[in-house]
Amino acid sequence: MFVTRAQIALPDPASVVTALCAHMIEHEATVEAGPGAARITLEGAMATLTYGAAGLSAVVEAGELVALRAMRFAIASHVVEFASDGQQLRIRWEGDGAGPSLMPDFRFLTVTAVERLTPHMRRIHFSGEDLGRYDSLEALHVRLFLPPAGLPEPAWPMLGEDGLPVVQPAEKRPAIRKYTIRSIDAAAGTLAIDFVLHDDAGPGSAFANRAQPGNRIGMAGPGGRGLRTAGRYVFLADATGLPAVGRMLAALPADATGLAIVEVDGAAEEQALAAPAGLTLRWLHRSKGTPSRLAEAFEALEWPADGPDVYLWAAMEHASFLRIRAGARERLRRDLDRHLIVSYWRDGMAEEQHMAEKKAAAKAA
Repeated sequence: MFVTRAQIALPDPASVVTALCAHMIEHEATVEAGPGAARITLEGAMATLTYGAAGLSAVVEAGELVALRAMRFAIASHVVEFASDGQQLRIRWEGDGAGPSLMPDFRFLTVTAVERLTPHMRRIHFSGEDLGRYDSLEALHVRLFLPPAGLPEPAWPMLGEDGLPVVQPAEKRPAIRKYTIRSIDAAAGTLAIDFVLHDDAGPGSAFANRAQPGNRIGMAGPGGRGLRTAGRYVFLADATGLPAVGRMLAALPADATGLAIVEVDGAAEEQALAAPAGLTLRWLHRSKGTPSRLAEAFEALEWPADGPDVYLWAAMEHASFLRIRAGARERLRRDLDRHLIVSYWRDGMAEEQHMAEKKAAAKAA
């Protein structure tokens, strides 16, 4: 058993622990709380918190070092978040896993092969260690840490002695972009990710263009929502959402029914996708510079009130996303688990600006 502990001076530890416990319950942790103490259990780790006039004492135990560091990070980051504004906290962990370390959900990936699927889609195969946490259809997305050309070994994301992220020099940080795992074999330590190749290449597309066996990148996650069980499925996506749709179609039960509509630049960009016999795959072709037809296709669909329970998953450009989201709110059940509609990019806007807008919108929601 690995154990680490810290003493944290806080003027009002009770309110911080109360907020921390409520937040952890939202993230499916088991919490036992009483006067002056709380115990939090999540994903193979347990944190025991005791508090009083002297502040907060935290003891974290876990059977694996990765789980220990993950819980340590959760406690430290949320104590800082829920403490009084402007308060400077001194946190120093002692015991197992003490000292700087990589983020607990971070893994190194090494390129093993590069495969051209279509003129504008490249599949890159990777090897890595301890990939079990990423083998989930409930969370399809990962964050890739992509070293710029000419900087093969950047400053990877690290946790300091306080269990919090270290601010790395800007010129040494890898670019971070979200992608979908297309396929994974955790037991074999392999996975594949599909990259869309753009003329105005961002960090992801640029990496895919130059990737060669032996190149190393980082990965963290997973996150986002993915597949849900339903009586019928409807998928809508452009090329950026195609890898996620392909993975979910292949994972559906053999008796699943539904429809997938995928918009690509032309017939040369179509792919052979595995899917149940009862699911129809329809391709839309969009010429460069012309409006997307995905929202129009969505609006033409019929949604019988007495039909089977439907799960809608959609990912595309921002304008289509807004139109489809508005339509889904009118036509489908308002239960958030019954549809997921996301914007992967915005026409005419740099990727960094689009990501910043999405983060700001999420905080305001």
